[in-house]
Amino acid sequence: MKNFKLVCLFGVLISFSSLKAQNQIIDLLSSGFDDANRFANDYTRPGSDAIVYGLANGWYNTAKVKGLGGFEISIIAGVSQIGSDSNTFTLNQNDYNFLEFESGSSTQQVGTVFGQNSPDIVMNITEGNQTLGTLTLPQGLASENVEYLPNIILQGSVGLPFSTELKLRFLPEVETEDVSTQFYGLGLQHEFTDWIPVVKVIPVAISGFVGYNKFEGRYNFSEQSTLISGSNQAITSEINSWHYALLVSTKLPIINFYGSVGAVSGSADTRLRGEYTIDSGVSEVQGRTFLDPIRLDSSVSGFRATIGTKLTLAFFRLNVDYSFQEFNSLNVGINFGI
Repeated sequence: MKNFKLVCLFGVLISFSSLKAQNQIIDLLSSGFDDANRFANDYTRPGSDAIVYGLANGWYNTAKVKGLGGFEISIIAGVSQIGSDSNTFTLNQNDYNFLEFESGSSTQQVGTVFGQNSPDIVMNITEGNQTLGTLTLPQGLASENVEYLPNIILQGSVGLPFSTELKLRFLPEVETEDVSTQFYGLGLQHEFTDWIPVVKVIPVAISGFVGYNKFEGRYNFSEQSTLISGSNQAITSEINSWHYALLVSTKLPIINFYGSVGAVSGSADTRLRGEYTIDSGVSEVQGRTFLDPIRLDSSVSGFRATIGTKLTLAFFRLNVDYSFQEFNSLNVGINFGI
């Protein structure tokens, strides 16, 4: 069950890596809000960026739009590669008010949500000349032997008038005692070659595409921190992803090839919800109760290029493509339609 939450519901849990990392992030509140927010943002940012790029995957498998009333149902599965440059970030203790490396170093590479600290990295919570406690920095997905981010999406497409195609996508809603998620997307593709008589007669299609995805999730804590108590504690995530592309593909009977160039942009808003009573920590927070103490905001934009091929057999189609972007991805689609 733990791996199911960690991998399949990555949109929520990636924000704080794993169940084990949850309490270590919360314990950082003992060092004050500034330190906790600074670390949490640096730790989670690669994960939020990867989700934005990952949600842009798999929207299309041809530049040729469907005729009026034509439809297609698709199951799209893919994996995004986690680059080594996303596994660590540089933590300079001089940027923090109350945290110092126990090892005596002033600067050190520490694991992000994708990384791993081996051996563990311990920091002291200090105020003045007094050490108030110690914190072990959280591990990332590498500690769970996760090297790729999977996703699976259900998508439907239908042909509209004026050489336009509407695409709708979603993930089945998941709701358990600890986790709830919701995902949906809307895309429009318009074929330009239908409006250019000279190009229309050659076996090549050219179209433009714009798509939007939204992911919402909530993870309710089932374990309590040893340093911080409270109630109704949870993580919520809201992630928005836009994809814009220019597509080109062949128009052959059985095997076709397609490609695109475009851009991806998006944002992520992750919050630590609930009441948190800090039993031990620096003077500005010790003994006080706070509501929704951490908010993580990030945004991303970048270029993307895709190449792929599609096999068509009557109403069945199979496509495979690879996208070059900040988090490269491989996607496979199984499609049924007319």
